This record gives sequence, structure tokens and C-alpha cells, in this order.
Amino acid sequence: MAGSAVAVVFLSAVALLCLYNHLLLSLSDPASVVPVPAAVVRAHRRTGGHRANTTPSGSGNIVLRFGMSGQPLRVHAHAPAPAPGSGLPDIDTFRDKLDRLLPDWSRFDAELGPMHRYFGLDGPLDVRQRLAYLFAILDRSPRDGGVGVGELEAWLRRQAAARLDAVTRREMAQHDMDGNGAVTLREFFADWSNMGHGKMGWSMHKFASADRDGDGSLNAVEFNDFLHPEDSSQESVMRWLLKDKLSEMDHDGDGKLSLEEFVGQSHMIIAHISGAHHDDGGHDLERAEAEKKFRELDADMDNYLTVEEARSALQSLITGEFSYATSHAKFLMKADVNQDGKLSLEEMLDDYVSFYSTVYTDDHYSNEVDSDSHDEL
Repeated sequence: MAGSAVAVVFLSAVALLCLYNHLLLSLSDPASVVPVPAAVVRAHRRTGGHRANTTPSGSGNIVLRFGMSGQPLRVHAHAPAPAPGSGLPDIDTFRDKLDRLLPDWSRFDAELGPMHRYFGLDGPLDVRQRLAYLFAILDRSPRDGGVGVGELEAWLRRQAAARLDAVTRREMAQHDMDGNGAVTLREFFADWSNMGHGKMGWSMHKFASADRDGDGSLNAVEFNDFLHPEDSSQESVMRWLLKDKLSEMDHDGDGKLSLEEFVGQSHMIIAHISGAHHDDGGHDLERAEAEKKFRELDADMDNYLTVEEARSALQSLITGEFSYATSHAKFLMKADVNQDGKLSLEEMLDDYVSFYSTVYTDDHYSNEVDSDSHDEL
């Protein structure tokens, strides 16, 4: 009798732990449902507990997570299947159609449905299912059952480009008063009364740097450069950005960096350029490195750095969506447990929380982003 009581208490505790972790994961990932094994549910019900809110995964997976660390104990029988009634093809069909589509991505929507059905926030798939579909898209160059850092970065850059494009389209619709597909400086800053003289001059220089053809207005491509200079490939925009970055460090406003002004930013510059960090009282060492770097950059040896001389140092401080995509792709490769330089689907699923942002998009897969963007995939 005592043994039966102990067994009941033990099963109840296990069931409560499963339910607790199920709720934690539901809060952190609203679109994901973690199945609780039926045997545990039945044992919990026999002890008077309430039935867990479970949904069949359809994947043959057993997934349990214990404790705040959320460490998985699982066996993946195969790739997660699409949600019942989602109207999406299974993984094998999806992959076969992709093979027939390449390289003509413009037919993606017609053959496989809108991209947001697979990766948009309103889609029917949870994060693991989305990863399975994403893996089929990424594993292309070559298709070898693994995803390299280059393939992963290409997807992240595509997402970044879609986000930037969506923002530009929204802003264009808001500021293009006459609907001619271009934005003038006056249209962008319609309320001149709220703008100070300094802000006006700063904006005019930025506007001019993005106006490639010099016609006094910005088309969609130029307007994208204006809104997102950190991710522009336009040299004139980059030069404006470098001058803007230098002005933040140029305390006396002479348009150049003195040794002291450069050294004053050494905690950022040296860390970005050399990767050196001195957290243990290494101020003198940090200053010495900054002075050495200053001498290397000062080509004319006049003890000042112009924008061109300081270019490499300033560029190291400029980060945008594309640079983040590069660093994030490298970070995600930590899931490469066997260190073969490739991510398998199993490895991605094992660390699915880290890949959350690669399969859940904001609102840039709305109707604002047309099917032409698929050409980048």
C-alpha cells in the first residue's frame, strides 16, 4: 500500500513538471506546442489531476524538457509534419517542387503557396515545422544534407533585405504626397517648423548623398539608401555615413580626429578592429594600442586623421542589418555539435530556440513584399 502511494506521488510530480515546462514553452513560443506523452497524462488523470492541453504533433517525436535550462530529451523519428488542415505540402513534396522550380523562384507562390504561409507570423506551423521547411530551402549549395554558414547567411540577408524593403515601401507611401513614385526633401519633412537649422543641414547632406542621379528626389532604391545608410552599397552614402560617424568623435568640430579624440574612443575602435579586450585594468595597454593604430592610419603624419585615413576604423563601428546577418549566421553555427562545418536538421531542431528568428518574421511578408523578392533566394 505504501509503495502504491509513493508511485502515485511520483507520477503526479512527473506530470506536474511536464505541464509546467509545457506552459513555459508555450509562453516563450506561442506557435509551438510541445506534446506531453499520453502515458504521463493518463497517470496524472488517475491521480485526480486535470487533463493536459495536448495536440498531436504528427511527427512521431517525443519531446520532454525539464528545469529552467530547458534541456531537451528527445528522439526525432523524422522531420516534423505540417499541421493537419494547414493546406501545405509535406516536406518531401515541398523539396521535390523546389527542385523543379530552381532557379526560377518567381513561380514559388504559384507552385507552393505564399511564402508567409510557411514563415509569416500568421502561418499554421510551429517553430520546429518551420525549421524543417527552411532546411529544405537552405540545403541547396550543394544539396548534401547539411547547411553551411554561407547558406545560412544568405537566408538571413534575404530576410534583412525584405525588412528594409518593407519599411521603405511604407515610408514611401506616407511621404510621396503626389504619388509619382519619388520623395522630395520637402515631402519627407513636410512640417519644416519642427526642424532646427542643424537638423536641416544634416538631413540635406544625407538626402544629397542618396540622390544618385541628382534630380532632387529619391526613387525607391535611393529612398532605401536614405532610410538605411548602414546597409547601402552606394559610395556617396557610405562617405556621408563615415563623416557622420567621425563627427560624433570630433569634439572640437574641425572635421578631423586628433590623437586624443581617437584615443577617447579606443574602447570601441580597438575592440572592433583587433578584437582585443582589456577588462582587468589594462587602460595603459589599451591606450598604447590606440596610439599605435592612430600612427598606422595617419598616412600624411600630420597628427590628424581625415575621413579617408580613418575609414577602416570608422567602418568597423558601423553596423546594420546585413552585418548583423553575417555575425548571426556565425553565432548559429554553434549548433554544429559534431563540428563538421554543416548543420543537420537534427542539430537545428536540437537548438530550435536559437533559430527562432530565422523562421518567424515580423510583417515584411505581408502583401507589401511581392513575389519578385523570391529571386534572391
